[in-house]
Amino acid sequence: MAELKSIYLISGEDDAKIDSWRTRLRLRAEKELGPGGLELFDPKTSSPEDVAASLATLTFGEGTRYLLVDDAGAWKAPALEPLLPLLADMPPDLVLVLIVRGKPLKALTGPVGKAGGELHHYEAPKPWQMAPWVVEHAKKGGLTVDQDAARTLTGIVGARDKRLAREIEKLAIYVHPESRATAEDVEEVAAGETVPKVYDLADAVVAGDRQGSIALAEELIAAGDEPGRLAFPIIGRLREVHGVVALLDSGVAEKDLGEHIKGPPWKLKKAVALARKADRETLERALGLFADFEMETRGGAPLGDRTAFTLALRAAA
Repeated sequence: MAELKSIYLISGEDDAKIDSWRTRLRLRAEKELGPGGLELFDPKTSSPEDVAASLATLTFGEGTRYLLVDDAGAWKAPALEPLLPLLADMPPDLVLVLIVRGKPLKALTGPVGKAGGELHHYEAPKPWQMAPWVVEHAKKGGLTVDQDAARTLTGIVGARDKRLAREIEKLAIYVHPESRATAEDVEEVAAGETVPKVYDLADAVVAGDRQGSIALAEELIAAGDEPGRLAFPIIGRLREVHGVVALLDSGVAEKDLGEHIKGPPWKLKKAVALARKADRETLERALGLFADFEMETRGGAPLGDRTAFTLALRAAA
């Protein structure tokens, strides 16, 4: 923020980048104005009228004033009306930063852009990008989380680092006095809002239910889930069932599967039920399709993540 604009609209789901903006603004305000130099507005206790009144207030202090509205997305569009006219004619020596967790309202983006402000939108990292972060963050707290468990966690709760940190803390409590968490532990503990339907989708793919798979995927994506997040539970379930089918094909009796596959009994029972209706070749083909999907999206899918996911889903199911 070397050459400052009057207005900044910072939005998205990348908590680390958004928090970095907040920190830099606070440090700059305190460096220039001393402790408490940043004027902070919380939409839970402040209104757009309060911000507008502060913008219009004349002060006799020297230097630039810094105002931060944290989570301006909590305000509805009609409530913004007292504030919007002032954005077009900002007082001199004043910087207003509006933070929106998620997608910003058009009622804000339009006026900020017309006023010459800067808009920065930060998408959440892909789940596969956050798995190494999960491993390292857990390690700092004395918990060992392998890559499978980390990928399962990001697949369930998404790529928001704050949510992941909370789930890691819950995992550590759950496995205590042990210091290692597995993918099975993650499925037992992690709190994903759409977890049941995500695993219903995975089961539908394994069962070869194309119509059900597509219907569930469309519902989850419409609710805000990203294709990359949905892919991980599907891949995990495919691997589980493939492992059971491979053991059965090798001559292992169904009653002896528990000696070869670790995890809670309910999970093995579920995998066995799916394995009875699945064949090894189809499962391997499906795993290959979703591996191709993951590689394609890492490089930026030419048709977009959603289209690539739908094509993989249709072919796999």
